[in-house]
Amino acid sequence: MSGLDASELGAGAVVTALRDGPVEVTDALWRRVLRRSRSGQANWTVVAAGAMLPRLVVACSRFGRVPRGHVADVEAEMLAALLEEMRRLDLLQSELGTRLWRAAANTACRWGYHARRDRQRFSPQQSLDRPATRHVRDSRGPVSVLAEALAAGMVTEVEAELIARSRLESQTLAQAAHDLGLTYITARRWRKAAEERLARSLGRRNVPAR
Repeated sequence: MSGLDASELGAGAVVTALRDGPVEVTDALWRRVLRRSRSGQANWTVVAAGAMLPRLVVACSRFGRVPRGHVADVEAEMLAALLEEMRRLDLLQSELGTRLWRAAANTACRWGYHARRDRQRFSPQQSLDRPATRHVRDSRGPVSVLAEALAAGMVTEVEAELIARSRLESQTLAQAAHDLGLTYITARRWRKAAEERLARSLGRRNVPAR
């Protein structure tokens, strides 16, 4: 088994070997698979991701503690982290599978940490859903807030659409990004920046006059 070569096996056999083989075998096999992936052979990228899939599921449930409505978003983040690690990983190192797993698990951990932190303090979503405070004369709903921000040029049409779909319509960010022709990473970055601008604006409006 020590002479196992990715080019001599079918995709299913490679996935099984990467998941279950001893580290001295899987390291050699990971190197071959990742080199093929980096050379542009997309089928080996799929094989590598497939080999890591059970670990991604474990990371999502164990470390991220992800609510059902956000599982797709966190899985997309973990997959993006995995693909990035597949591109940058030093293939001369050992325990390559563990290093790939760690990149995905760390992403899930960070998501879980930030989600728990945001539940304990102000978040853009809460600002959009929460009725106006007593310091604000009118009672604007989240759609009105978003429409006003768009009209004022505070957010772009795409940013507003991302927020509306993923925050107000319960669509996953991954699906919203796909529908709008964006990568998941781009959509996540744009939505985060737009929500931060909204949060700052709402904070200024809710500060009582002195």
